[in-house]
Amino acid sequence: MRFKNQRASPVRPPRQVAAALGLALVVATSLAAVHEEGVLKLASRALVAGDSLPLKGEKFTRSSPLTLALVGMAGRVSLGTVRSDSVGAFTASVLVPRDASAGSYRLVAIAEDGDEVASLDVTVSAAAAADLAPMPGHERMEMEEPTGEPLVLDRARSPLVTWSVVTGIGLALIGGVVLLRRPGSGGH
Repeated sequence: MRFKNQRASPVRPPRQVAAALGLALVVATSLAAVHEEGVLKLASRALVAGDSLPLKGEKFTRSSPLTLALVGMAGRVSLGTVRSDSVGAFTASVLVPRDASAGSYRLVAIAEDGDEVASLDVTVSAAAAADLAPMPGHERMEMEEPTGEPLVLDRARSPLVTWSVVTGIGLALIGGVVLLRRPGSGGH
């Protein structure tokens, strides 16, 4: 008997595997986009402690609660909670606390799960001296002067968003390796 020199046919992943990888990638990336990236709008970014300011927001997740806060070197100052409407917008009047320290802040909108979904750099100046009642023992207390140094603050992200992005990247890498390992269709 005479045997022909036969080459083994190359192993090719079935289309179902490629489809499953594609579907997993789509699901992982859609989980990563849990929140809309919102926009905050103020008439002026120069705020005065003790004043009320009109604030508008848009492009947020529809009908969702948002916590507003000022984040600065002294920490986080809560400004209250608002709810976006059916198109993802809101209008609110926010009171800057009288005791807010002067300096640079970020006005942030935080979703229910703790993700920061919008921010805006603002400056808070102290309330007029006549508006503040003196505190016993603090008459000669000196304040540090603001500097030109940029304010570095951590941004909150939930573990769900982080792991969704990592999973999406991993699946994309696996899919790329599978596609690169496919043998060419030409030749012998």
